[in-house]
Parts: sequence; structure tokens; C-alpha cells
Amino acid sequence: MSNTASADGAQNNNKDGKSGCLMYGFAGVFLIAGLAVMVFVAIKPLFHYWQSGSWDRVPATVLSSTLNSHRSDGSTTYSVDARYRYTYRGKTFTSDVVSQYGGSDNFDDYWQRLGSRLNAARQQNRTVSAWVNPDNPGQAYLDRTLRWGSLVFGFAFGGVFALVGGGLMVLFSRGSKEKSAVSETGSYTSQQKSGHWFMIGFGAIFVLLPSPAYMDVWERVGRGDYAILLVLLFPAVGLGVALGGWKMRRAYQFFGPTPLVLHPEPGHAGGQVGGQIHLGRSLPREADLEVWLTCIRGRESGSGKDRKTVESVLWQSEQRAYCQPAQTGTDILFCFDVPAEQLPSSGSGRNYICWRVELEGQVEGRELKRSWDIPVQPGTGTSCFTLPESHRTADRRERALDALESANQQIEVVQTGEGLHLISRAGRNLGMKLGLLVFGSIFAGVGTFLFVLAAEEGFMLYVMGSIFGLIGYLIVFSTLYTLARRLDAWVRGGEVRNLRRWLGIPLFRREGRLLNADQLVLESGMSSTSNGRKTEYMTLYAKVDDKKLRLAEGIEGREAGEALREAVLRTLRLV
Repeated sequence: MSNTASADGAQNNNKDGKSGCLMYGFAGVFLIAGLAVMVFVAIKPLFHYWQSGSWDRVPATVLSSTLNSHRSDGSTTYSVDARYRYTYRGKTFTSDVVSQYGGSDNFDDYWQRLGSRLNAARQQNRTVSAWVNPDNPGQAYLDRTLRWGSLVFGFAFGGVFALVGGGLMVLFSRGSKEKSAVSETGSYTSQQKSGHWFMIGFGAIFVLLPSPAYMDVWERVGRGDYAILLVLLFPAVGLGVALGGWKMRRAYQFFGPTPLVLHPEPGHAGGQVGGQIHLGRSLPREADLEVWLTCIRGRESGSGKDRKTVESVLWQSEQRAYCQPAQTGTDILFCFDVPAEQLPSSGSGRNYICWRVELEGQVEGRELKRSWDIPVQPGTGTSCFTLPESHRTADRRERALDALESANQQIEVVQTGEGLHLISRAGRNLGMKLGLLVFGSIFAGVGTFLFVLAAEEGFMLYVMGSIFGLIGYLIVFSTLYTLARRLDAWVRGGEVRNLRRWLGIPLFRREGRLLNADQLVLESGMSSTSNGRKTEYMTLYAKVDDKKLRLAEGIEGREAGEALREAVLRTLRLV
């Protein structure tokens, strides 16, 4: 058995080594290409310009000159070929080196102007100046202009490629270092460790990419070409992104690295997931910090530039963090009981299950937000990071009060002479429903357009238009219905009845008998996920004669729904 494990480990190490070499090789191509562009297009000409400043100028006769144009991929580049003769220290030399710049390009009109000047000198039998290296008289230039367009292009585009390559290398290196750090120290590094540098680098790319066009902006504006000002949107966006990254950097430095230690390690689905986060600042025990534990399913689709990853929340729980003083800051403890039916960490690449710990809150007016991806496997292990019972009790009581307040804000509960009156008003959950309305309208619009176009294009568009239109109009009409509907429910003694209205118009009534607590059921209708937080929308039913009679609907949050159910049961004295 140990031999098999060793063999499996060796195979995994070989796979990791091969994939690591491929990733570093891919990043290295970008880095080397960027550095090469910077060296040969910007740095080398700049060095030659400085070096040739002490060369001697002598008259030269142009023997031949040609302006060459090269067209490729819809773009035309230019170069100049010429031969000339000059005399230096009594010796005659012939050269075809025209400029310190080689190849062909279209950064500006440098080659066109140079070609015109040399052609004019040759046709009019005039001499031109040549710069001659006194240490090597056979080396000379006819032109030593320093081209700002070439410098900007070399540093900008070369810098972009170098930034991408270097950033990828740092990312790959960070991943391998984190794995070794976990195995050596047992601590996990937050995902915010270097995210700010990528934002700053991304902002720099946005600033650098269009930089060759900056030199032409004011000249074109002077000619009335105001559309060129759109180029300035790129540096504006880039500076904004870089500023956001810099603010993230300052926030990271304010709180420090925040390493996470797990116990048990890995965490156990069917047992506990507990840990300790070290914060490099002193916090009071009652600090307003929340810890979230989330099980996530990730799916990757597409390839290349169309590749995207969609993550969905399978299970989620939160608790108030327990803070205790440490020698150099604060230790933040958490401990979650995880149901055994939850999936363990597995897979990678296109399909995976991962577990994520998140810490959020406000400290001294600054937002603290850190996250860690951790391993979780089946098991029944308990954590050594136990929270005091007083903290757990206070946390449960606070959450129950918050949930009851949320339920009361969403569902109006009135005590009347006829018993308990529950009102699910129209127009609630407006943000979610407007989002659905926009989404459905887009599908409906596309379906209608395809259906109209099908009259000219053929049968297939009728099929596609019908599918898009059916989905879109179904979402639109169902959303409009739920947006304008209202539910009134009355509970008196053992009798329950409800009344459905739409736009204030009564649609139907139902009634039955509620005799015990088991008849009052809370069910999840739909859910939405925003910023990694899953929200369930609950419906409270009364089971009557094998039928479900709605008492309240569209309750945002499971905890609010459970609080409403408990409040109704207490009012009816069924608990």
C-alpha cells in the first residue's frame, strides 16, 4: 500500500512539474518578448544616440536611395535603403547604414522624411552630413535623430508584455510557495496577498497600451478631430484601476498578512471546520467582524479569450468572529458545524468543488475583507478552536433578533379581532425582480427580432426566435405578475384562509384548518447569489388536506423565514 501511495505521489509530482514548466514557459515567452522589444526598439537606439553624440560630422555623397513600403495585415510600414560615400582622415569609405534604426515601421513619418531628404540631395548633387565613429571610421550614420515615437512604443508595448509575463510568473510562483508554506507551517495565505499588485499592473497596461497615440492627440484636436480624445479614456480607466489597487495595498498593509491556521486540517464535512486568523492589530472582543464558510461549485466553459468560470454556492453559513488578544495583535477564532451531506473539496480546472473562508467587517473606519480557499474532506473530527458558550449564545440571540426584525419589515403581521393577519405586500424584492425583468426583456427582444428576420432568412430563425421569445416573454410576464401580486392571510383559532390579489383585484380565496405546528411548513422557492452571498426566498405554507395554503411569500433569507414561522407558532400557542 505504501508503494502504491509513493507511486501515486511521484506521478502527481511529475504532473505538477510538467504543468509548472509549461506555465513558466508560457509566461517566459511574454517576459522575454517584452524585454526584447524594450531593448531593441527603445533602449538600444537610445544608447546609440548617446554614444554617437561625440562622433565626427563629415560631408557624404548619396549614391542611391530608395523609400520602401511594406504592406501586411492591412498596415503599411516603411524603410529606407541608401548607399553613400564619405572621406575621413584621408581615406574613402562606402556604407549602406542609413540610421541607427533598422527594419521597417510606421510609428511616425520618419522614414518618409528621411527618404525625401536623401532623394533630394542625390538629385541635386548636394552632400549630406554623416556621423562617423572616430574609433572605427567604417561605422557611420546619415541620420542620428532620436525618435520619440519609437521610444514610447518600445517602452509601452514592451512594458505591457513584460508586465504580463512577470505577473504570470509571480502568480505561478505564489501558488507553489503557498502550497509549500501550508505543508511547512500549516498556515494558509489570504487571496488578497498580492491582488493589489495585479490591479496596479492592469491599470499600467491600460495607460501604456495607447501611449503612442498620446503624441498626436493635441495635433489632431487642433485640426478638429475631436474623436481622438476617446483615446484618453484608456489612461483615465487605467489610473482609476491603479488607484484602486493602491488603496487595496494600503488596506493590506494596515491589517497585515492575516495567516489562517486550520484544525482539523483539512476541515471535516460531517464534523467541524475551525480555524484561527491572526490579525496584526489589537481589536476589542466585541469587534464587528463576520466569518463566512461557503461550499462552492465551479464550472469553466469556453477556451482562450472566451473562457469563463461560473461559481455557484452549494452551502453557506456565517457567525460572529470571536476575537482574543495576542502578543502582536489579535487572534480571530471561528468554528462551524458542517453537515455530512456537503461535498468535499475535489477536482480542478473545468469542474471543481472548493471551500472558502471569508472574514469581513469594519476596523477603525477601514473595511476588512479577506478570503482563503481551504481543503475539506469527509470526517467527524472536531476543532481545537472552540468558542465560549457565552459567545455562541450571544451570537444566536443577536441573529434571531436581526432575523425577526427583517421578517417584520418584509411581512406585515397584524393582531386583529379576527386573529392574526399576515400581509405579503406587492412590489417587494424590487431589485431582484427588475433584474429578472431586464433579463427577460433582452431574451424577448432577441426572440422577436429573430422571428421578424425569419421571414427573409428561413425556417431555422423561426425555431430560434420561438425559443428565445418563449423564454423571454415567460420571464417578463411571470415577473410582472409577481411584482404586482399581494397575499393576505388570516389565522384565527384553528382556521386559516387567504386572499390573492393582483393590482388590487381579488383573484381567488382558499381556507382550511391549522391544528398543530407540523402543518406550518417553510420552503425555499428560489435563490440568488450576489458578491458570493446566497439569498433564499422563502414561502410559509399551511398544509391543509394534502394541499398547501400560502400564508406568506417572498421572504428574503432563510433565517427571516424561520423567525416568522416561530413568531406565528408562538402567537397561536402551538409551541
